[in-house]
Amino acid sequence: MFWLVVLVLAAGGWLWYAYGRPDARPPGATASSSPSARLTGPPAGAQQVRVDFPLDGDSLQVTADQPGPVIDITDPVQLRLLGIDAPELHGADGTPQCWAQTALAELRKLAPPGARLWLLPDSQRLDPYGRRLVYAWTADGRFVNGELAARGAVRELAIRPNLAHQQDLHDAVEQARTQRRGLWGSCVER
Repeated sequence: MFWLVVLVLAAGGWLWYAYGRPDARPPGATASSSPSARLTGPPAGAQQVRVDFPLDGDSLQVTADQPGPVIDITDPVQLRLLGIDAPELHGADGTPQCWAQTALAELRKLAPPGARLWLLPDSQRLDPYGRRLVYAWTADGRFVNGELAARGAVRELAIRPNLAHQQDLHDAVEQARTQRRGLWGSCVER
């Protein structure tokens, strides 16, 4: 009898956790729309750049055709995508972390060399390494940061004060984690 009570309580707790929380969705439900599905083109005020090449799963080198509000020079610059964090190609032991190569490949699909991206900054313009901190969209309006999160290629990385799109990114990462997409279904460290 004791174990039956324990089992019922455990099942009830799991059901509450899975479906009773304010942010939970019913079984089989998905987010109403992904961050990338909300736009039909680049956002207003975004600066267009040409992708030189992705550096890893969350950073790229780009060149602006003309100085603009995000990149004020026409020399190649490095970008760091805000709100997300890809596994490192060169981990602490010098080897790639789990899913690092795949995260790079996913970014390369969204932003191949020669492609056009549209960029918007948040509160901080540069990171400590001198990279431009940005949100990026493809020519057809897909939110690159959100697509990487939804595919399970990256983890969430919320750093104040750069939180303009953090709720969308959080939701995309959580959905990928729950559905065990990408690194969430392949890497031991979660």
